[in-house]
Amino acid sequence: MAAALSQEEIEAGLMRKGFSRSHTDHRYFILYVNGKKEGATFLSHDKNQDIGAPLLRAMAKELGLATREFVDLVKCPLVIDAVVGGFL
Repeated sequence: MAAALSQEEIEAGLMRKGFSRSHTDHRYFILYVNGKKEGATFLSHDKNQDIGAPLLRAMAKELGLATREFVDLVKCPLVIDAVVGGFL
């Protein structure tokens, strides 16, 4: 498992998977499927800092994923259907 991912890497990975980004002081990433909110997580840092294992674990939990699955989602091997399948 990755010890840390950069904020840019997380943001880009979630955006590639279809998450929408809010434009508030906290960067919320929300996944809508057929107009329904299926999952959400956020980044609260304003600089491109590395996100370590504890925060990766928290973000994964918000999406109903294991940390490894979240890292795979960001890095691309996990397809969005696997994430949505956990919500349905």
